[in-house]
Amino acid sequence: MPRGERFRRAADRAIAVLTAVVVAVFSAMMALVFIQVVDRFVPWFGWFWTEELVRMLLIWSVMLGLPVVLYRHEEILVEILPLPERLTVWRLRLAAALGALFLALLAWSGVEFTERSGAFASPTLGIARAWLYAPIPLGAALGIVALAIRPRLGEGRTLA
Repeated sequence: MPRGERFRRAADRAIAVLTAVVVAVFSAMMALVFIQVVDRFVPWFGWFWTEELVRMLLIWSVMLGLPVVLYRHEEILVEILPLPERLTVWRLRLAAALGALFLALLAWSGVEFTERSGAFASPTLGIARAWLYAPIPLGAALGIVALAIRPRLGEGRTLA
């Protein structure tokens, strides 16, 4: 098997694992939302901490889902100025480069914000607030990697 094909298979497997993690996080979030609904109608059922955990899991699911979306070319594309076909590939490369630049800035500021919030505890869960902000630099860094290694658009492969 050629070296490039081994790398592509490893990248596909890594994205599949990340997808499974996102599905698990999202499933836990949905179960906790259901518990919140039950909590509103059952007076003795006082699980007040679920709202904060759902908010944390939402951030984790979005930021860990970002590299999956980027790797699979499933991001939303908006064409403001239609270009000739020969320039489309350059427009997509420019968009990827600008996206990587934005993600680098997000990762940088996310690391700083996560470090600053490490000394504070969340009100209901009692864990460091850094766990709330940690997925921001992690997802941004993985997004840069996904942009760098993703297959070319139209390669004729299914990535599901």
